[in-house]
Amino acid sequence: MPETSGTSGASVELENLTKRYPGTARPAVDNVTMEIRAGELVVLVGPSGCGKSTTLKMINRLIEPTGGRIRINGEDVTDVDPVKLRRRVGYAIQSAGLFPHMTVAQNIALVPKMIGWGKG
Repeated sequence: MPETSGTSGASVELENLTKRYPGTARPAVDNVTMEIRAGELVVLVGPSGCGKSTTLKMINRLIEPTGGRIRINGEDVTDVDPVKLRRRVGYAIQSAGLFPHMTVAQNIALVPKMIGWGKG
């Protein structure tokens, strides 16, 4: 889909995205297909264990999908180096990944500071 001028953010497309864990009968995420246009707000709603967090973690490759494709701004990122991808995609670490001696702002700013983003 063409992006509207003045729209910020990135488009995200999931095509048959699947995650299967060894030893489980059912996939954690089963063939999710969706298109999120740049600037669009999307909320994933569902009961605990339905695959919301797993889907989000696959988008920035904290968890590797077992099937399907992920495209960001039209670029297939399924095979892109996960560390490089995460440096381009914003996300907030929760719980165990936070540094308790730092403020919320310091925790959020850590990765942008490491990669040299300006305060803009």
